[in-house]
Amino acid sequence: MSTEKISVENNVVLSVEKNITDGKADVDILLENDRNCVLHWGLRKKRRSSWETPPPSSWPEGSRAFDSSAIQTPFTNRDGKNRISLSLERTDDLLSIDFVLFYPDENRWDNNGGRNYRIRLIEREAPSGDAKLASLADEIVEKEMSKNSWTLMHRFNLCYDLLDEIDGGDLEGLALIFVWLRYSFIRQLDWQRNYNTKPREMGHAMDRLTRKLADRYAREEKERPLTRLIMTTLGHGSDAQRVRDEVLNIMHRHHIKEVSGHFMEEWHQKLHNNATADDIVICEAFLAFLKSNGDLDLFYRRLEEGGVTKNRLEAYERPIKSHPDFIPHLKDALIRDFEHFLGILKEVHAGTDLGTAIHNARHLMDIEMHGIMDYIWEHHNNVDRESDELADKVTFSRRLISDRMHEGEDGMRDLLFLDIALEDFFRGLIEKNLGLNPERDRLIRMTGFAMENLFLSEEREDLSFCLGHWRKLAGITDRDREWALHAKSVLDRFRHLLSNLIDRYFVLIQPRAEYLGREFQADSWTINLFAEEVLRGRPAFALSMLIRDLDGIMRKEADLGDWQIISPGAKTAVVETAETLRSLQGEKFEHPVAVLAGKVAGDEEIPEGIVAIITPDTLDILSHLAVRARNAGVLFAICYDSDIIGSFKSLKGKRVRLVTNASGDVVFEEPEEEHSEAVIHKDRRQGRIRKHGFSSFSVSLNDFNEETVGGKSYQLRRLSKGLPEWIGLPSSAALPFGVFEKTLDWKENSQIADRYAKLSGKLSEKQGADYGKTLAELKDAILELNPPEGLASSLRNTMEKSGLPWPEDWEETWTCIKRVWASKWNERAYLSRIAMSVPHEDLLMAVLIQRVVDADFSFVIHTVNPLTGKKDEIYAEVALGLGEALVGNYPGKSLSFTCGKHADGPMLLSFPAKNNGLFGGGMIFRSDSNGEDLAGFAGAGLYDSFIMPQPSRKILDYTEEPLIWDVDFRRETMTKIARIGVQVEDILGSPQDIEGAFSRGRYFVVQS
Repeated sequence: MSTEKISVENNVVLSVEKNITDGKADVDILLENDRNCVLHWGLRKKRRSSWETPPPSSWPEGSRAFDSSAIQTPFTNRDGKNRISLSLERTDDLLSIDFVLFYPDENRWDNNGGRNYRIRLIEREAPSGDAKLASLADEIVEKEMSKNSWTLMHRFNLCYDLLDEIDGGDLEGLALIFVWLRYSFIRQLDWQRNYNTKPREMGHAMDRLTRKLADRYAREEKERPLTRLIMTTLGHGSDAQRVRDEVLNIMHRHHIKEVSGHFMEEWHQKLHNNATADDIVICEAFLAFLKSNGDLDLFYRRLEEGGVTKNRLEAYERPIKSHPDFIPHLKDALIRDFEHFLGILKEVHAGTDLGTAIHNARHLMDIEMHGIMDYIWEHHNNVDRESDELADKVTFSRRLISDRMHEGEDGMRDLLFLDIALEDFFRGLIEKNLGLNPERDRLIRMTGFAMENLFLSEEREDLSFCLGHWRKLAGITDRDREWALHAKSVLDRFRHLLSNLIDRYFVLIQPRAEYLGREFQADSWTINLFAEEVLRGRPAFALSMLIRDLDGIMRKEADLGDWQIISPGAKTAVVETAETLRSLQGEKFEHPVAVLAGKVAGDEEIPEGIVAIITPDTLDILSHLAVRARNAGVLFAICYDSDIIGSFKSLKGKRVRLVTNASGDVVFEEPEEEHSEAVIHKDRRQGRIRKHGFSSFSVSLNDFNEETVGGKSYQLRRLSKGLPEWIGLPSSAALPFGVFEKTLDWKENSQIADRYAKLSGKLSEKQGADYGKTLAELKDAILELNPPEGLASSLRNTMEKSGLPWPEDWEETWTCIKRVWASKWNERAYLSRIAMSVPHEDLLMAVLIQRVVDADFSFVIHTVNPLTGKKDEIYAEVALGLGEALVGNYPGKSLSFTCGKHADGPMLLSFPAKNNGLFGGGMIFRSDSNGEDLAGFAGAGLYDSFIMPQPSRKILDYTEEPLIWDVDFRRETMTKIARIGVQVEDILGSPQDIEGAFSRGRYFVVQS
């Protein structure tokens, strides 16, 4: 059963209750007023434009036939409400109930402004969960797939109307419009059906549609990238009558008779009755025919290259069946005239054609802009020789256009068309230059131009910050290894932003392309490749190719190689592939597997049987996944060479031997022996970890011990007695082991406790496919718990003694505590315990409460280098803001370095490339389980911590950051962080994983 509201005239609302099954649709319609009203209704089926009369068996009492396609049913008052109940036989092609309302006492119709109202009966095929969007899609499909009269003019007029139905900022709605118009643009929809359109009528439809879009572009900042996409499918449209007038002028000027059976007259008739963008292709092919002295093969070849086949010519309602005639003495004159005519056609039908866009925007240009456009047009065919100057001129002109458009001046449409045309010209410029293998410095310049062109198209803050960073870096002439490392970081950040941008467009476009494509019965290749083809034609794709080439150069100059080894090893396994490692969560392989994962998030658990992971994706080497791989002895490596990735992918299904060699590469080959292997499922039971009973509701730092709290808290007590004054510790308190169990046993939580026991009892080592649902229900149960008597007062007393302020919002505090407890049932924690044979009931959770250090930057230190295993070398990472950006799998690399514990100074490994940082103060509620420091378990990072209040998430701007640009400050910082690692290890007596922060000139250790 589902309910929806339909607003009708005079602020009246219809409530519609639907119960739709495979064979039946029961619909109750309630009118929320008591006026005399009649439902005038019919049924709509797929790909039918007209209503159909419902079968008599479904007519409610009092219904009567109105005509051949509709019936009328009066609302009857039941239980104080006007109601109609409908029961219909449900068929696969039954799309909706369409209706209008009639008020007999007022002799008035309400037909939704001529659009009628609709109750959808097919929800599963909608392109979105949004009912209004689904209704728009239905209307588009019905108009396109009916047998009624239809032309481009009708399509553009319908689009003009439907834009009013799409709210400002509704990107899904605009994506639907774009997909629809692009299917038209690539000739997957009829351009003419049973109707003749005069050029001026067609031009008027395009003219007003593009003006509306330009006005919307000016108003709705969020919509601009999608509005740009829509504009690429449209022409300018204005003064289209010139198309018909000029072709007649040419015919009269050269005494070409208007006689049937001749190419020119047939084309003239087509232009007179249905001028379209096909005519640009026909004109270009005819010009090629004239210039080649009548080569018919060339004529038809050029037509096909432009998407206009001979069959398409002959299928027009005013068909073109005759071959063009070549008249030698008219050749030069016709070439001159039809080149002029081609300009007119493009002006009407090709708004983003470069020459047309420049011409149409001339009236808006000052002297400087005229000169730039003249240069671009004069050299637009000489991209091999003039590419750098052209790239500079295009970028500069787009900058000026952007300023003009932001001022909201008149001429927005012409400026927008010109900007899109320049954007497309620049993309082509880049693609042609990449084929010429430009040298490094030129590639750096072109990359800078491409970055700015992408920003001018997308206008996002993160792109702006990246662009500023690149410009500053590109201004440095001393380009050594450290410069290459620095450049690599900016390229990595841009690559990540591009990946997100492309994914965002794909999610917006492809589902709607698949829905509309099926309904339009479009060619399968256009459906499957729809979003990919769109994205390949955008500036983001051109930039990604530049970054790919430049990244390889920077890696070599920074001595980074093609591989980054996260966890070394030597393995023999069968190659498998996966789009994401997450898609394999919970899998269990019976033979050793080396998986090529397209994307890794960093928080996944490694499925049993996977002995090697290869990925092209970037990853924090301190992420949970990386730590797990090292502890489990899984070979894990990132490959930056697409050719190597392709070679490895080609081995899918085959056994290979993988080895990390002394050079830091992964070498793989098919072994000669053919014996098969099976995974030996070892008993990896850790032993029953010590369980602890309830001691008190809260403890302060001086009472932290191994019986009451986990390793995070206990280590803080040990550190508090040994750290030098220049290293601070934040104030701390804790809810010890047993508090959760005590809370669960409290009488007011008895029902929740029963539910919790049943749910946890369902989970075993042989987890079912629905374990995710059970985990979610367990977490929900924990979040419903009430605090037992005495907990809040005990905690308040302990916090105040510990120097922690009592929070104003106890409910929020209690929720944070419960969320930490609930993180026991995270999927990765659950799968990890199963993999390592740790009983769920043995895992206990304390909650460490600390003051949050409002960090300028945070750091993580490993006192044994996790990449090499060297015990005399520290490895550390640094990120701006709070440490969650480091330990929470935030995408992008951090500043990383190694440092010898005794003599060697710090060695910089990478500059930061994280896009976001977290900033703020308050308190943090940390998970502190009794299973995080077990040997070989890698429990750290399995459970969650929560900050109160929520920190602010900011896009990072590195252009003035001292850690990036001040060499002396950076070296001093790395040296002090290394000293912290040495001192903490000395105090605690064993290798450590340390988290710390720097705030207002002082260093802190927050956990170890």
